[in-house]
Amino acid sequence: MDISDWDSDIDLEDIIPAIVIGAVQASKAQKTPRNTGQPGCEYLQELLKCNNPKRIYNILRIQKETFLELSNWLEINSKLESSRNISIQEQLAMFLWTINYNAGNRQVMERFQHSGETVSR
Repeated sequence: MDISDWDSDIDLEDIIPAIVIGAVQASKAQKTPRNTGQPGCEYLQELLKCNNPKRIYNILRIQKETFLELSNWLEINSKLESSRNISIQEQLAMFLWTINYNAGNRQVMERFQHSGETVSR
């Protein structure tokens, strides 16, 4: 069958919507989540609520009380601000985690579940 046979049998205006809908559905089916881990805010809260003081120290290399005092100090005495997506505490945790593990941007993105732009800021 050649293309000239299609012109007489099929009205393209009738099938274009079906093609578009099929393409949209196929693209949705193929998308996988960029991140699948625990969000950074939940991870941080888990660390802060943990009854084992060694855990937060092993991960962030800072004692829980010192972490809380430092985040409070930063909030009062610096230009660092919480945003709708990330708190000062989480920003501090990301920084400490980065220097503790000598982590790159992509590793921080994965651990804290934020975009590269958020991590870079």
